[in-house]
Amino acid sequence: MEDKFSSQETIAAIATFPAKAGIGVIKVSGNRALRIASKIFSPKKKKDVRRAKTYTMHYGFIKDGREVIDEVVLGIMRKPYSYTREDVIEIYSHSGAAVLTRILDLTLNKGARLAEPGEFTKRAFLSGRIDLVQAEAVLDIVEAKSEGALRMSVFQVKGELSKLVEETSGEIERIEEEIEAEVSFPEEERGFDVKKVLLQIKRVEGRIKGLLKDSGKVRFLREGIKCVICGRANVGKSSLLNMLLRKERVIVTPFAGTTRDVVEEDINILGLPLTISDTAGILETKDLTSEKALEKSYEKLEEADLVISVFDYSRKFSKEDKFVLEKVKDKNAVLVVNKIDLPKKLDIELLKKHGIPLVEMSVLKSLGLGKLEKTIYKQAGIKPLDNRKGNSLVSNIRHINLLKDALKGLKSAEGYLSKRGLLDSALFSIKSAGEKIKEITGKNLSRDVLDNIFSRFCIGK
Repeated sequence: MEDKFSSQETIAAIATFPAKAGIGVIKVSGNRALRIASKIFSPKKKKDVRRAKTYTMHYGFIKDGREVIDEVVLGIMRKPYSYTREDVIEIYSHSGAAVLTRILDLTLNKGARLAEPGEFTKRAFLSGRIDLVQAEAVLDIVEAKSEGALRMSVFQVKGELSKLVEETSGEIERIEEEIEAEVSFPEEERGFDVKKVLLQIKRVEGRIKGLLKDSGKVRFLREGIKCVICGRANVGKSSLLNMLLRKERVIVTPFAGTTRDVVEEDINILGLPLTISDTAGILETKDLTSEKALEKSYEKLEEADLVISVFDYSRKFSKEDKFVLEKVKDKNAVLVVNKIDLPKKLDIELLKKHGIPLVEMSVLKSLGLGKLEKTIYKQAGIKPLDNRKGNSLVSNIRHINLLKDALKGLKSAEGYLSKRGLLDSALFSIKSAGEKIKEITGKNLSRDVLDNIFSRFCIGK
């Protein structure tokens, strides 16, 4: 796959967020990188940086003519021993928008072009240094919301998933070759064994199913879980959110109906990222504002991956409680019985008979938080990551969809072969499955899809 920018133009970008920090980095990649460095970098020890060895660091100053812009360290990586397999320089300056922008402008004035989003990683892909799975994993590392998501992304950057995909692709190719030979030369006595080929297809189907197993749950580590706290008014929903956040995010009063809108916060529970929403009290519709708040609550309930339903230990089971229970009984849920520090009036057995995990706690007395967090994690269904198993690695929705499409193709081929005499149709289905698998690593991909993937990267990566 060719790219008009892969060698003709030198690109530059700020690789760190401009802010008050110790160090900022400007990255330049391409044939002119070392020449640009020689024009703007004045080393403390007089030397020609264009002749410097790869993987070396040089102390000096960035200058615009005679004007000193900043005291910096210059890193040099010569092709092909760099991220892009092109000549790369990295300028480590003081951070801050003004100085970084000034240095970037100098590189652009001396012959570089501002990099597009993700263009450094795109060049690494186009040069063959990494495949598309590894490229996407780079973005996942940047966006990782938890240690589990980070570990999973590192497995993919190392090529663990790519290896499994390549093995699967090779098996499909061998099946394709066997069927194609029979289709092209039917008159030859090749001893084509339909049962053997069907077993080969079954084996590949099993491999793909293994890759897809628990992929939706593993994806929670990468994208986070949408979690909703619901219940009737004044059961302690907002207090529970504050307790989980370990800060006062929502104003809490003794009066019912304090929450008049959906309040959202990002939170990390035992390494699991959640976007947690506190909703208005169910069935409290005293005015138009309350009605709209309730509509939002219902919307959030429909979208939720996990629901925490809160009940009041000190109040009898009501029609509102029954309504809440009906809403969540068929969803992935955790039931919380709050206010256990008060006299009991709730019939907890009415809740337990539904078989939903139940945690008794007192938010006011800080009781039960640890048990609730462990229950939330367990309900998410996340298993310990193991880089030796494919089912621990597939989390990208693009990969998941392509694997599902490949599985459909294999199923179709299996159906055609079982009926015999439909080898042409079986071959078409097998080829289709193989193409879907190759798309995962970027071997069979349209330019539009490729551009869309890299457009999600930030400039400088």
